[in-house]
Amino acid sequence: MQIWLNSNLINIADDSNLAQLIESQNYDSNRVAAEVDMQIVPRTIWSEFKLKDQMKIEIVEFVGGG
Repeated sequence: MQIWLNSNLINIADDSNLAQLIESQNYDSNRVAAEVDMQIVPRTIWSEFKLKDQMKIEIVEFVGGG
């Protein structure tokens, strides 16, 4: 299936969940937030959150600075 990840159309396995997507894209899961179709998804349910064709997902990575 295809999903939109940070405004880019990508192909993923049909049975993918949000945790798998974040890991497959090499994000540090402790330093990101995930929004799916304009709703923040709590980290506690990422592994249960099944992705569907054409979903729009934004992954925001937190970085320190000063």
